Amino acid sequence: MTGDSPANAAISAIMTFHSEKVLAHFALLGLERMRAVSDSHGIVTQLVAVLDSADDETVRIVMEHPAIRENDHILHVRNADLASSRNDGIAQATAPYIAILDGDDYYCGHWFVSALRRAQSASEDVIVHPELTISFGAVHCVAETFDMESGDYPLAGCMMDHPWISCSFAKRDIYLKHPYQPTNLRTTGFGYEDWHWNVETLAHGVRHVTAAGTALFYRRKTSSMVVEMVQSGATVRPSRFFDEPERSPGGFACAEERS
Repeated sequence: MTGDSPANAAISAIMTFHSEKVLAHFALLGLERMRAVSDSHGIVTQLVAVLDSADDETVRIVMEHPAIRENDHILHVRNADLASSRNDGIAQATAPYIAILDGDDYYCGHWFVSALRRAQSASEDVIVHPELTISFGAVHCVAETFDMESGDYPLAGCMMDHPWISCSFAKRDIYLKHPYQPTNLRTTGFGYEDWHWNVETLAHGVRHVTAAGTALFYRRKTSSMVVEMVQSGATVRPSRFFDEPERSPGGFACAEERS
């Protein structure tokens, strides 16, 4: 399967890198594990690695890594912005489905296969997330991801908390129709591009679900973009969702309205 052309890929994995250094090596080993499982199911995958203002060591590791295949793309950009880098990767992707990954996290080996099956089995457009987020590093915890088809959730709560995560999987058309919005935290005060993207897609009628038995292994750091956002008091960009979250087209009324 590794010799197939990019046009034959079912999934394009967008993986962003900045200054991960040796962690990029381990993340790419994890990617290769997922691709091996996908290969065994006849699912061709393509990597689009986006090196955004990456340091020399990270560039060298990614460029020389044995996990890189002939049908992969490596982009060099200087956005200094995660949202813009993801959009650049999505624009270069050729597969009908997109997987959003970070260059220092890990994912269960069958993530691509399970996420693709979940997306294809839905009767409408959905965005798929891992069922569990297992944090390690500076913080150790396990969190279950909310599935909109599994029970009630007060969507107005999205104004205060982010019920989903950055790792997502969906049709490429969804990402093209709803691109990530740049934050430029230090000049605008906006942050949390994933939070904004998740609620914006929700406001446009796309439901967020999980793939059963899947997990993201999320590296928590004492210093990171998320930590900087929290410490600087960043806010989420304005979104159609915030106008009337309890009546979002992709959701359902709050529990209080049904009682």
